[in-house]
Amino acid sequence: MNAEHFTFPGSGGQVLPAVIWMPECPKAVIQVTHGMTEHMGRYEIFSRAMCQAGIVVAGFDLRGHGANVGDPRVASFGSGGWDATLEDMRLFSEWLTNRFPGLPRFMLGFSLGSFLLREYIGKYPDDRISGAVVMGTGQQPGWLMSILRGVIQGQIRKVGFDQTSDLVRQLSFGTYNQKFKPNRTDADWLCGEPASLDAYLADPLVRRDISAGLFWELLGSMKRTGTKQAYDPWRKDLPILLLSGQDDAVGDGGKGVQAVAQAMKKAGMQDVAIRLFPGARHDLLHETAGAEAIETITSWISKYI
Repeated sequence: MNAEHFTFPGSGGQVLPAVIWMPECPKAVIQVTHGMTEHMGRYEIFSRAMCQAGIVVAGFDLRGHGANVGDPRVASFGSGGWDATLEDMRLFSEWLTNRFPGLPRFMLGFSLGSFLLREYIGKYPDDRISGAVVMGTGQQPGWLMSILRGVIQGQIRKVGFDQTSDLVRQLSFGTYNQKFKPNRTDADWLCGEPASLDAYLADPLVRRDISAGLFWELLGSMKRTGTKQAYDPWRKDLPILLLSGQDDAVGDGGKGVQAVAQAMKKAGMQDVAIRLFPGARHDLLHETAGAEAIETITSWISKYI
């Protein structure tokens, strides 16, 4: 496996750090959209396994994450950054198509990336990807998202779009962490594997907080992707794989993920697979079940190559 690090010109000329992990004989490509506060460097183990199966892995650090500019403590897309990030994804997908002509292309979105991916598929249905892996996602009532957005809008006026506050921390990560009391860390909801969680917390490229603005945009996406009309623009023959830890708070212990699968099928999606991993929390790839999850992804992709 060879790793190629480079910078990618995103929407509006934004320069984004990117990486490609290359196998010797590529059979397919998977574009990864990572989760909130993290960066593409955390996908090296995943990429090694993919490369062993002949699958190229590629992705970029989202705006305000990883090695990008901005406050190293707070992840934020900036004003208008959600739509700009969707366009970043489209441009990167187009670039991969040109770099690997003829190879089947897949997309994977984890956590924050799962909601970006769900919106991407609806916004760019002409991007003829071969399948999508939606990992660490969920579904919440629209009315609740509207109430929370109103509260967070007040925080934006108070601290600014790109800064955070105690209330933002409490309503986002703090709410999830309460489900795992007594807590060893403030991120116990992420991962039940202590060594993996400690590595995440010690990672200098991980931004520990999210901005009020990014939380507000995420809540908006959660509301939009939870509507009955969300899947109307989707290609109905697009294969979808939903993966989550059974104890993932974002997926409401699996209930939210099952609701997503049911909504997709009800909307006419013809090929929706779902798997929940018992005992695993949100950061599935870094849990004890991570190797099994990766094997599930490689086996699923192999059906469509």
